[in-house]
Amino acid sequence: MEIVLSSGDQPLRLLLVGRLALHPLPRQITLRTEQTLRAAIATIRVERFDCIVVERELEDGDGIVLAPAIRRIHPMALSILVSEHDRWAMVEAAHHLGYSHVISKSELAHELTSIIERYLTERGFGNKENKPKQSRLHLLTLREREILSDIATGATTEEIARKRHNSVATIKSHLTSIYRKLEVRNRVEAIAKLEN
Repeated sequence: MEIVLSSGDQPLRLLLVGRLALHPLPRQITLRTEQTLRAAIATIRVERFDCIVVERELEDGDGIVLAPAIRRIHPMALSILVSEHDRWAMVEAAHHLGYSHVISKSELAHELTSIIERYLTERGFGNKENKPKQSRLHLLTLREREILSDIATGATTEEIARKRHNSVATIKSHLTSIYRKLEVRNRVEAIAKLEN
């Protein structure tokens, strides 16, 4: 189900996974909901999201297991795990796996609004004057993100080709595409975009 809430300049793409209730937020939001892990993984793979909120107790498993997929496919997205219990060990595990925040269900309405508002402010949503330059990493395919991570480690084109089981020409083609999408001229500038 897709809903647009409130008003604003630029819509925030939000995915809710589970049976979470969302109170209207004071910005424009395009909201997508999924009930199960399987549906969430399929949606995460094909759509772009700025924020992903996952309920821990899902019909078909533990929502904490979505963290690696979110981190890999949407590295710039805000990821939030909502749990009935916020025990120290579970919170540490969630952060270690890649969740940005862990919130208890009882604090959901207040905490979620506060966290998303901070995120919107940091990203410059709805503020044309002070808007920071938008990252272009979301334009990269999954393979291009993997190759960008490889060059960030200092790997040569030949080493990446061996690791990815591709030819050197294929890796060079991917690099050209990465440079074009990120609007950079070389590896150093591409890595700088990854770190910003």
